[in-house]
Amino acid sequence: MPRAIAYLSQTLKDNISAFFIIAMIIFVCALAGIFGRPLSFLAIFWPANAVLLGLFLRFHRLKNIGGWIGAFTAFMLADLLTGNSFLITFFLTLANLAHALVTLGLIRFFKLDYKQYNKGLTFLYLFAISAFGGCLASPIVASLTVPYLPNTFMVMDRIWIDFGMWWTGEILNVIAFLPIILAIPDKKTIQSHIQQFKQQPFQYEKFLPLLGVILSVILTHFFLGPGAIMFPIAALVWAALSYNLFFVSIINCIVCMLLYNALTAYYIAQSPDAYLGTTLSVRIGLMMLALGPLTLAIISLNRQKLYHQILYLANHDGLTTTLNRRYFYEESERTIAKDVEKQQAHSVTILVLDLDHFKKINDQYGHVIGDYVLQEFTHQVKAQIRANDLFGRLGGEEFAILLKDLSLEQSVAIAQRICNSVFNTPIHLDDQRSLNISVSIGLSYQTLPYCIPFQQLIKRADDALYLAKEKGRNQLCLETTIEQNQKIFAQ
Repeated sequence: MPRAIAYLSQTLKDNISAFFIIAMIIFVCALAGIFGRPLSFLAIFWPANAVLLGLFLRFHRLKNIGGWIGAFTAFMLADLLTGNSFLITFFLTLANLAHALVTLGLIRFFKLDYKQYNKGLTFLYLFAISAFGGCLASPIVASLTVPYLPNTFMVMDRIWIDFGMWWTGEILNVIAFLPIILAIPDKKTIQSHIQQFKQQPFQYEKFLPLLGVILSVILTHFFLGPGAIMFPIAALVWAALSYNLFFVSIINCIVCMLLYNALTAYYIAQSPDAYLGTTLSVRIGLMMLALGPLTLAIISLNRQKLYHQILYLANHDGLTTTLNRRYFYEESERTIAKDVEKQQAHSVTILVLDLDHFKKINDQYGHVIGDYVLQEFTHQVKAQIRANDLFGRLGGEEFAILLKDLSLEQSVAIAQRICNSVFNTPIHLDDQRSLNISVSIGLSYQTLPYCIPFQQLIKRADDALYLAKEKGRNQLCLETTIEQNQKIFAQ
């Protein structure tokens, strides 16, 4: 019983929260559309329907009874407060709600994974479902009801014109506003971008595509006409290849709205008939204009992700996720060379690690358990080193670590912690058994800016590793060329 009460209480809270959030957002969007009507009928843009669909898709908690009631209330209030009659407002609200309702129903029917909108052709499928589903349902509901109401703005003499304007307007709004809602980054992504922006030096080159878009839109207002819609294409393509999907969606939306507003004013200035005769073509043209950069941005994003995945697989060990031998060597040599060029007195430490009696583990427990041991070992080692330290698998049970900017005493302390942690942390197997392992470590140390080649450094560490093996394993040995060897171990 208490569980049921708690569930009902939480459900009620979720519905109330969804009601107010949806109601406020849709009310503002609806008012924006109403006040943007150029000829007192059919808004020049109507973001409310696309935004409502996006909120339901992007934020699942809002898609409940409270959210639907909130949307209904917002549509009704916006129209009633701006002078519409109750009957017209009621059926217009039903038409607007039909957009989201039908689109969501078709998404469910076709089992479209809309959460993967930025992968493959999912966005195009989503757009097609919305364009020929919800965007079509909305004017159909309006055309079948509104013309028969008293004091209506839709009349049967021009019903096909009003239908076409409504439909194309819905499609344009979907392509302009829906991607923004879907691509809103989460909190972690925003924080990551802010951190990267603070850490990286200012790069004016990143703003060039945006500047190109701004200049192209400005040109459309100086050379306004039918061809103006083509001016921003090159700049939008440049932006699509340079920015993330969220930023591209915002740029796309602003460009479409500015162009549409400019072209609408241009044709209305000639005559209302000219506006009605060209607006369908303008809207379809703007829709195609916006669809191109969005598709290109998604393709570019997918290619970048695929490239990074391939690069990661090429540079990392598949079992332990540490750097593979080739990449560890390359990164180590690159790191040392960079510090040497800076002519700064830093240091570099190489640790070579080898699991003791690992062959016996494979022979006794099997290779599956052996692989698990290697994975657990890498977790233990990673817990003892810094995030910027290089950690790689050289092969089999042998690993290596590169430490920067540490004293010899600090390097020895880290290596000793690894030894102690591995020895004192049993590995628990699935059958309730525990397995104790140990590791031998060889260490080489070099101060910078003078440095011998990396290959010599790792050979010295490898020689120290063999010394540790000869002394009985489960211990750290330093290269014999370090004069403080005896002193440190005496401590």
